[in-house]
Amino acid sequence: MSDRMPPPTKPNSTPLPAASQAGGLRWEDAVYAAHKYWSYFFETQGFTPDRSAPQISHGVAEAARQARGLGRGPGIFVHGIMPRSGTVYMGELLRLHPNLVRHPHQLWEFPALQLSEDLHRLQSKFLRMYKLNRSRVLADDFLMLFGGAMMAWLHEPVPVEQRVLIKMPSVQYLDRFFTMFPYENLLILVRDGRDLVHSTLRTWRYASFVQICLRWNRSARMILALRGAPGFDQRRYWLAKYEDALFEPEAFVRQACSQFGLDPLVYPYDKIKHIRVVGSSKLAERPNFKWSYQRRPDNFRPVEYWKGWSPLRKLVFKAIAGRSLIELGYCPDHNW
Repeated sequence: MSDRMPPPTKPNSTPLPAASQAGGLRWEDAVYAAHKYWSYFFETQGFTPDRSAPQISHGVAEAARQARGLGRGPGIFVHGIMPRSGTVYMGELLRLHPNLVRHPHQLWEFPALQLSEDLHRLQSKFLRMYKLNRSRVLADDFLMLFGGAMMAWLHEPVPVEQRVLIKMPSVQYLDRFFTMFPYENLLILVRDGRDLVHSTLRTWRYASFVQICLRWNRSARMILALRGAPGFDQRRYWLAKYEDALFEPEAFVRQACSQFGLDPLVYPYDKIKHIRVVGSSKLAERPNFKWSYQRRPDNFRPVEYWKGWSPLRKLVFKAIAGRSLIELGYCPDHNW
């Protein structure tokens, strides 16, 4: 199966209010777009790490390990701080490694962690059906069993000598990653919040500046809080910056290979310059934003457009997310 197919057009790329008034969306697409809008900008659950250690029953970890495949190398999951963080570019960059296969089954996004609360509710219903089962199943068993089964499915079309590459532009419930996927690797991708907010406003015009600032800050606090969180395997994840991958891609790839046990000598570095741009908010022509491949201009530099913000916008961002911007290493203080 080829992993070179471009991602399909996303229904949520059309502003919901205008499309609804014009009859441009079917009912199910409108519901989908509304749900995405809510989850992107208003959802607040799942952005504070659980400080209690995961609870796994005896034998569940081994069952999940066997289900995912004993001879399989760890998959690489790219979780971006939020949409517009560069996960598409990261997928294009890492997919060039011959030992990686991106998006098995054409799963362009993989929202497994966002379903973790539903899995907990399912487990509660399971235990309510027969009370004696409560002593046999611990709080997070379904998360790990679900993760093992999902990995088995992802591995199905992938040759055993290759590893899967999956992406998701969200860090919601990211503290549960190693409970659900204890044998995989994690790349957390961050992007300068000012650039991300600017790009999001150009992509989804119906979102407000304050909404996006709040979501970026909420996600940044989640990432920063993961250091030392119980059950979060500090050895199996890498916190990386989109800007490093964009401007020093060869050095970035070599570090990624070191982090995740990939051979840096087999990577085709000469192909990096041919990576096309997908979904750029700057290259897209308005009002018809499309998630399609475009040739990358020689002067393509999607950073620092926020410098054109008004003093009021800069002040609002600093008030909401300035501390997080500093702690993630994007500026030394508020003097910008």
